[in-house]
Amino acid sequence: MTFLLAIFALTTTIAITSALWAGHTRLQQRVLAWAAGMLLGIGLFWILPEVAEDSGWFRTLAGVGGILLLLALIDRFVYPICPFCAAGMHSQGGATPACGHPVRVGWPLLLFGCVHTFFDGWTIALSRAVASMHSAPALSWGATIHKIPESVAVGLLASQLTSSRTNALTSVALIQIVMAAGGVLAIFVGCLDSRWTEMSAMPACALLLLFGFLTLEQEWRANGRAIAMRAAAPGLLVCGLAALASTILAQ
Repeated sequence: MTFLLAIFALTTTIAITSALWAGHTRLQQRVLAWAAGMLLGIGLFWILPEVAEDSGWFRTLAGVGGILLLLALIDRFVYPICPFCAAGMHSQGGATPACGHPVRVGWPLLLFGCVHTFFDGWTIALSRAVASMHSAPALSWGATIHKIPESVAVGLLASQLTSSRTNALTSVALIQIVMAAGGVLAIFVGCLDSRWTEMSAMPACALLLLFGFLTLEQEWRANGRAIAMRAAAPGLLVCGLAALASTILAQ
């Protein structure tokens, strides 16, 4: 519970700061510069190998690949799943937006945000609720780390899609409370069946990879291949080293 409260306090602070500083385009560009590598690193080095250890590499790659393709089609042609895309952050620096459906209505996105963050909180608490699965700790840490760039996007979205600063901060508070509720529920439910982890692991991995690929793609278009790869490298390297260290310590 203490860990969940700490994550709640940290991500709420980040989201509020992001909402208050939403007019500063430099903040958005800095977020995009390191978020791609971090999101890709979490998916590739933390979650994917742990899911494969439980389900096998063929099933894992097929499942994650299929879900990733489906999510990418939805994001491009139906409704923006990527929070950075929805916030219009991918179009910074003259790049063509990855999503052809800019968000005009805030309420549907607020509802989606609440559902998404509820399962973020649930996933953060999985390591305590499903101790028997190899992927449970990886999912928990992956969800925890990805909340940092996501909280920046939450603040920017709340600022852009509401009519006042008060409404923006209220939206942030609502989303964060729902996230905490998801974590608290998972903790109080107790020992969950491992199928909860199996059902959430592959979609979670695919979603993180989608966010990372979209962000990297737009950095590539806006600033060139070398700058985009250099921007993504620190996040990939940190996640890779952290995953290696956790594997060594677990042995």
